[in-house]
Amino acid sequence: MSDEHDWSFDGDDIPDEPYADPAIRSGYQNALGRFIMAHNEVDFWMSAILEKAVQIIAPDGALNHLALGDFSARATNLVLLMRVAPHLCLGGVGNGRLHELNGVRNALAHGHFDQDRYSGTFEIVNRKHKSFQVKRLKNLNEASINAAAEELEGIASHMEAVHAFMDVSLGAEYFQDAPVILKSIELWELMASEDAKKAAEAGEQKSGVAAPDDAAPDQ
Repeated sequence: MSDEHDWSFDGDDIPDEPYADPAIRSGYQNALGRFIMAHNEVDFWMSAILEKAVQIIAPDGALNHLALGDFSARATNLVLLMRVAPHLCLGGVGNGRLHELNGVRNALAHGHFDQDRYSGTFEIVNRKHKSFQVKRLKNLNEASINAAAEELEGIASHMEAVHAFMDVSLGAEYFQDAPVILKSIELWELMASEDAKKAAEAGEQKSGVAAPDDAAPDQ
């Protein structure tokens, strides 16, 4: 076969039409949507837990800032509260996985779905515009994204339950096998008592009424 310029070629020189299954892209879209929804649910419950937690241990609002900030900052604050206030019984929410799963979210939210039109395989491509670096993530696929979404869904369900019951008052007798929680209860009750005492003393000084310890002895 030749064209008007007498250039000869045959059918083998013509590249085949792309044959990648379009369902691959559709499957990725479904997995991505599921993952983002699950991540958003975790984000919501994490804020709700932090807001309730700081109100329990600091009703004056002194710790309200711990419930603010981006996902990573709030995830760190959640771990901090689990460490310093175990009596809140947060149940290890997040399983220590929140930062890593948030990293997956960032990669997916900002990455380009780059599908090979012939093989059907794809990669998530992240480009850093300040350095012109391109990072290709081969470990993210429909199966791994769905697995991460399922993990987030489980975390969100756990968080919802923790939020519902974390302010239920339980006596120390429920934690006889948990010495760390018992110590935490004792510490925070002592701190609350000290704060109340200081507030009472400040109020008495402001009103000009002497504290009972300073009262003059009876004649």
